[in-house]
Amino acid sequence: MNDTKATSYLIFDRISHSYDRINRLLSFGIDIYWRFKLLKYVPKKKTPLKLVDLATGTGDQLFSLLKYRKNIMHAIGLDLSTNMLSVAKKKAKKRDLSHRTVFEDGDAQNIPLNPNCADLVTMSFGIRNVPDTVKCIQEMHRILETGGKSLILEFSLPTNKLIKSLYLFYLRKILPPIGNLLSKDSSAYTYLNQTIETFPYGEDFLELMRQAGFKKVEAKPLTFGIATLYIGEK
Repeated sequence: MNDTKATSYLIFDRISHSYDRINRLLSFGIDIYWRFKLLKYVPKKKTPLKLVDLATGTGDQLFSLLKYRKNIMHAIGLDLSTNMLSVAKKKAKKRDLSHRTVFEDGDAQNIPLNPNCADLVTMSFGIRNVPDTVKCIQEMHRILETGGKSLILEFSLPTNKLIKSLYLFYLRKILPPIGNLLSKDSSAYTYLNQTIETFPYGEDFLELMRQAGFKKVEAKPLTFGIATLYIGEK
């Protein structure tokens, strides 16, 4: 699995043309709600915030934050998929946000930024695709200034047995063939489904954040635990 994760950005390169549309369809649009939930936890400083969005993809999380949190004056979006970044740049131009955004090639395990340079670091539905989860969280901690906050949104598994069984059926039997068909990629959504089932979540993920040096960590399950928002302060 880690070998596949190391080159997962190539999968996103292949499906970048349809990624946003398929996401809306397969999540029934609820991914928009999940991204919106991050807004509540953005620091309420009056001074302009510096945002770094890792595994930014087509920029959905970054654009949502810029739209609804006016104290974020500048945002950097990093990703290894050049095709996804190309889509993000086009969206920034269309939204007249090019002057507030920078999209660059960047590895979340080795962030090309100086220590203590960000007030807020976000990562939505990307950390499970990183080969070294611990190294990624450590890098988030490194680039945050003291008092800064990390907001990580990721898929998880429900604790309710019935909901979990229904969700796993959807993940295993319905999502992969539909996603692969619509994206015209024979394996992309099979891989993405598998990463959800094997990734640590809940208390296990919070422990990784503690080990990386984060304090005041907490997990906020969303939609019966299908996704979870993890919050940590430096």
